[in-house]
Amino acid sequence: MFFMDTKKLVGQAKKIIEENIYLTLATSTKNGKPWISPLFFAFDENYNFYWISGKNSLHSQLISRNPNVAIVIFDSKTPVGTGDGVYFEAVAEELRKEQDIRLAIDLLNKRITNDDFKIKSIDKLIKNQGISSIYKGVPKKISKLTEGKFVNGQYIDERVEITLK
Repeated sequence: MFFMDTKKLVGQAKKIIEENIYLTLATSTKNGKPWISPLFFAFDENYNFYWISGKNSLHSQLISRNPNVAIVIFDSKTPVGTGDGVYFEAVAEELRKEQDIRLAIDLLNKRITNDDFKIKSIDKLIKNQGISSIYKGVPKKISKLTEGKFVNGQYIDERVEITLK
């Protein structure tokens, strides 16, 4: 068994989160039918994730019925064998309190580089006939890819559970 530097893994995980602007959100029906959505995101100091979505989007509808989600953040442009990612089991919720929505808007706007896409106000975002909402994903379990291994000549990825706080 080899020594695993968890401090290094945590640093790598934080870097992946900070350097990427999209996450992949997996939702499902109560019966387990999956749905995956790539979403622009922001995060807070506790590594909770925030995104804006249409209330009629399938993933938003599924979250309202089943808040258990999975999230992965990775760089899809890396060459084969060099990819890295962070995986989350999380609980998602639509934000309803104005103070929570304002925090999420601030976090999202800090990551949006094109002024045309910045969120101008709560009124325009939320109260405009209830078209869009802001969601928060709270991680419950986090894992990170580690050095994989070869089994019978085939390379196999491995993950280890980590804590980001």
